[in-house]
Amino acid sequence: MKTIYLLFILAFIIQCSVPKKEKPYEFTQTSTITFNDAHYPEMLEVTMQLIKKDSTILINDFYGDSLVKVFNLNTKMIEKKLISKGEGPNELLSPLDIQIADNNLYLLSRPLFMLNHIPLKAITSDDNIKLYKDYQMPPKSDCFIPLNKSQFVFSGLWDKRYALLNLEQDSIEIFGEYPNYWEGEKDIPTEAKAMFHQCMFTKNETKNLFASCSWFILEIYKYEPNKLKIPTLIFQKQLGKYSYDYTTTDHISTKMRKGSDPCVTEITSSSKYIYMVIQSKENKKNRDIMVIDWNGNPIKLLKSDKRITCLTVDEKSQKAYCIIEDPEDKLVYFDL
Repeated sequence: MKTIYLLFILAFIIQCSVPKKEKPYEFTQTSTITFNDAHYPEMLEVTMQLIKKDSTILINDFYGDSLVKVFNLNTKMIEKKLISKGEGPNELLSPLDIQIADNNLYLLSRPLFMLNHIPLKAITSDDNIKLYKDYQMPPKSDCFIPLNKSQFVFSGLWDKRYALLNLEQDSIEIFGEYPNYWEGEKDIPTEAKAMFHQCMFTKNETKNLFASCSWFILEIYKYEPNKLKIPTLIFQKQLGKYSYDYTTTDHISTKMRKGSDPCVTEITSSSKYIYMVIQSKENKKNRDIMVIDWNGNPIKLLKSDKRITCLTVDEKSQKAYCIIEDPEDKLVYFDL
């Protein structure tokens, strides 16, 4: 039986020891993004994620018959199509959340709450793709980040903000406090807070850090990959002012109120920087990119006149890849 531990005391101590930074980022350095066509050979449908790996980009597709496509940047061809849509062997239901760690491609089927993986070597070889099922999560799980082969952090509708899955111990421990930056938030039910502050993750593998970002809150955690230990919150910041309405009658739902600041819609990272895609102040239909370091310090603001989604960065080539509306969805890259 898996065990759920409620670490109230530890989470409270960690939360109180990290000062809250409530002033949104201000940048003294700005530049304008110049987009270049990546010459993707097919029409893009609804892209959920891009992940850059060596000379390929993995494309997480919501509607496709194949849910993950492997696009070779050198040949401009789709090398492989992975994972058919369905509930049979080697099939999953979309939407997926995908992450790479320890030579594996991990895939969370969000409707099924099932964590799976594919060895990365099978993606670039002629071997048949075999999907390994790792864990059936409770029906509360949303996005995730793998810390190593046995430990994973999940966001979702938990009593606490995160859940730490340990495959070796067959256990789930929940930790972290939901934000209370808005003065009306302290009396809002936990389920509504969890819905409004749904998280996205990115990881710094060289420093054993990961970042969690919702629309208006950034948190950075430190973890110990070889120890069964709850990650430690080392940085927390409010990215803009917000308020929201909610209902918990028939089902849980939230709605951002007018007057809230521009919100963050995507997050990714390199070993040096965190990149957050945020609505432009001048036109919320467009997106800019905030660049900060892993200590939470602002570096620069990248301005654009397009709606950016699915950002991924390559530190070695100093290039970033994303989807823009132009007016149809288009795979592009730009220099960092």
